[in-house]
Amino acid sequence: MLNLKHLASHAYRQYELVTCVNMLEPWEKKLINGFFLVMLFLVLFSSFMYLPNYMQTLMQFVTPPNWHNSPDSAAYVAQKMTRS
Repeated sequence: MLNLKHLASHAYRQYELVTCVNMLEPWEKKLINGFFLVMLFLVLFSSFMYLPNYMQTLMQFVTPPNWHNSPDSAAYVAQKMTRS
């Protein structure tokens, strides 16, 4: 448990040094860290919500089913891609 706490504090210190957050005042640190956390949350949320749909559409476009090789299938996939 102590090793995990040490590892977490070391990682946070590295984050502070790389982003130069260690030179800011405490309220500025909280503001910047909050901004980074919100951005990270938004990226993760959008990846989980929208990326599976995009990947499914891409797979339908790249590998269309063999039983339906009409030009309508490509148009349907293109139309679906513009809606997403």
